[in-house]
Amino acid sequence: MKRSEFPGLPPSKIPNVGTTIFTEMSALAQTCGALNMAQGFPDLATPKGLVKAAQEAMDAGHNQYAPMAGNAVLRKWIAHSYYKGMGYCPEHEITIGAGASSVLFAAMTALLRAGDEVVVQDPCYDLYAPVAKLQHARVVKVPLVNDRGEMNADGLASAINHRTRLVILNSPHNPTGMVTTEAVLDALAIAMEGTSAWLISDEVYGPLVHDGRPDPRPSNHPQLRGRTLVAGSFGKLFHATGWKIGWMAAPKAITSELRKVHQYDVFSTGAPFQQALVTYLETDEARAHLDTVGPIYEVKRDRLLAGLKDTALTWTPAEGGYFQVVDVSEYLLEGENDHDLARRWTRDHGLATIPMSAFSKRCKPSVRICFAKEDATIDKALSLLQSIPILATQNPSFSTGPEMIEKGQGHVTNRLRVMALQLDLHWHDPSANLASIANELTRLDVAGTADVVVLPEMFTTGFTMDPSMPEALDLEGRGATSEWMLAQAKHHDVALAGSVAVRDHEGRAWNRFWWATPEGTLVSYDKRHLFTLAQEATHYEAGDARIEVEWRGWTFLLQTCYDLRFPGFARNHQHPPYDVAIYVANWPEKRREAWRTLLQARAIENQCFVVGVNRVGADGSGHCYAGDSMVVDMAGACLADADGDGQSKRIEATLGREKLRAFRKALPFLEDADRFGIFT
Repeated sequence: MKRSEFPGLPPSKIPNVGTTIFTEMSALAQTCGALNMAQGFPDLATPKGLVKAAQEAMDAGHNQYAPMAGNAVLRKWIAHSYYKGMGYCPEHEITIGAGASSVLFAAMTALLRAGDEVVVQDPCYDLYAPVAKLQHARVVKVPLVNDRGEMNADGLASAINHRTRLVILNSPHNPTGMVTTEAVLDALAIAMEGTSAWLISDEVYGPLVHDGRPDPRPSNHPQLRGRTLVAGSFGKLFHATGWKIGWMAAPKAITSELRKVHQYDVFSTGAPFQQALVTYLETDEARAHLDTVGPIYEVKRDRLLAGLKDTALTWTPAEGGYFQVVDVSEYLLEGENDHDLARRWTRDHGLATIPMSAFSKRCKPSVRICFAKEDATIDKALSLLQSIPILATQNPSFSTGPEMIEKGQGHVTNRLRVMALQLDLHWHDPSANLASIANELTRLDVAGTADVVVLPEMFTTGFTMDPSMPEALDLEGRGATSEWMLAQAKHHDVALAGSVAVRDHEGRAWNRFWWATPEGTLVSYDKRHLFTLAQEATHYEAGDARIEVEWRGWTFLLQTCYDLRFPGFARNHQHPPYDVAIYVANWPEKRREAWRTLLQARAIENQCFVVGVNRVGADGSGHCYAGDSMVVDMAGACLADADGDGQSKRIEATLGREKLRAFRKALPFLEDADRFGIFT
């Protein structure tokens, strides 16, 4: 079959989701021969009796499908022993899956509908948000801790409303190791009363609670028990994560629904492993293991922390689980974030960790270390950490400026300098346009004056319907202009934004907005609303995904020209809301007042900054453009205005994040907005 005969891929359902950070860092560790303290798997030996029981189960013929709901005897052990005295019915309320992740997926899929809200702690395990978005649900992120450094009970409670379908708790928490408190459960019980919200308690790190602290669980709370689903993991309990045997304990009605999904997804898992657990769990060895598994990890945490005292790392001891988060601020190189540092440590120092920015943009520059390791492995990791030089003190950019509040995703700043380049484009001449823009970036010395530089729509060609003009892309969706943008972004240390006419390897043309960063990230948005009057829909494909991108502590909504007329598509309904909407355009002079009015309207209704960049001059189709590029604040006031004189020029504005937050706090209109999305 020829390549041209293959059907085109449909648009991605989760376009912003790539390979997980766990896969990335483990693969890099393997490539570099580094010690892997990143991914959460133990190198402790699986109990010998359990391994023997698995071998015997296979020899005895337990090699075919297990029952869909799981081995009946194993479900009885979960209900009557693990949850002793809690009244779970093994037949109707316990389901065994391929790890806890599979039954979490099944439960969320069964419960969620388009427009529902899912409240999660931020940071959180990276499974929850993508699964929610697959169901067209809205993810509401609540900071994990409050201003006092305690688990944020009031924040969780205040996030619950009539649209909330799920609240997800994870205790002990991944990645921070925090343990849920009674105050959190009490606040949730009050807030959830009378609602249709369910509570998922992800307890895969179960008994791994340190320092003798209380371990309150929603399934034991009288007001929460009837609405709680609990996820557990045998892999975590018995150092056998590769077996992928987990479970969900839930009320009968919900179990019935999640099994409907489970039976067409995983269906069943690991029959010999389930039988091995049945055999092993009745032994004295198993009972002794379960009694000591929590204290073992506390000792290992203490061993790690004792060794870290000989480094410049700082930390709060993990309350549970087997992960320790450490602040790496003193080790960051100039222009580096914790993701860059984690990669550098893996390549140059032989130690793989997980950057916390992979979990949340709220996190300080820090990494997660897994201490579910043999003592020798922990000691080797400590030796490597102790040998890493402290270099951040040589970097003054991290020491004084009031703009710098954290160091994730590059220089995270309170003040963002935006530059819009209003240009008279060379018609159908990409080389001339790229050369003139490159010269302008150098002439303006943007490296010292801007953080973000925005170019007009179709800045390499002008707004063209000529089928010969879209730039050819390779199999990975990249082309000459995207590589040029990445090179310019790196050279000038700015994010560069603008749209280009492109054609993919299957022959489809797109009006593609590219966002290129100096860190080497390239994000694309395909224009959704195509301009029928110019027959744009005849020549180009319409995108179907709304794209928000996070960079240097700010969140940007990417939009192109005609999108400006459709406020539902720009609705600022995510949590947290985006900060800046960017519109790149070829907007004709005869409709310039509409352009100016709509830019201000989008800023006011979405309580955000808006950057609108238009071209000037006349194109080859005879259309004239006056410019009117603008930067507007959240109240609709113009921070920069190029006016409509038709001249090429730049406009600049500095955006204040604290000013934006204060405005939203004083006028919390976004909290009263309708919660809806655009689905195709």
